[in-house]
Amino acid sequence: MPTISNLIQTSGAIKYGTFTLASGVESTYYIDKYLFETQPEVLGPIAEKIADMLSESQIDVIAGPELGAVPLVTAVSLLTGIPAAFIRKNVKVHGTQSRVEGTLKKNQSVALLEDVTTTGSTMLDSINFIETTIGAQVNRLIVVVDRNEGATENFNEKGFNLEYLVQIGTDIQVD
Repeated sequence: MPTISNLIQTSGAIKYGTFTLASGVESTYYIDKYLFETQPEVLGPIAEKIADMLSESQIDVIAGPELGAVPLVTAVSLLTGIPAAFIRKNVKVHGTQSRVEGTLKKNQSVALLEDVTTTGSTMLDSINFIETTIGAQVNRLIVVVDRNEGATENFNEKGFNLEYLVQIGTDIQVD
């Protein structure tokens, strides 16, 4: 059975060139999360691994930032039966004008999932919103790919433990 790192690599998700990441950092490689999150033969094992990681946790909601974490959160929610919620970067200007899609309530325990993290800034923004604005508690942080560029340290400084399925430099080598 192929490992998750092998599945991600063979999906074609790792691109080489010059890229500006969401963190603003320039990189010689890019991890195209949509290439591994839209292929059932890759997303399935990823979701199963995360569902297994959460099996002993008391989690009320599985959440993730839009847009990238939506397939991941949905897949894990379907496997675990735990409701899903999606955190928008900004309040939408139409409809309910909410930053949350799904139900997220005060005092709920949340597992926050993300596809790829570099510095953790997107996840930290989601944590701040969930805990400060909603009043829920983020108890688990799980990312599929940690680029190994400071996210773990940034989360540790804030009192959080980042769990990852694959780490660049450890599980996947990029040159």
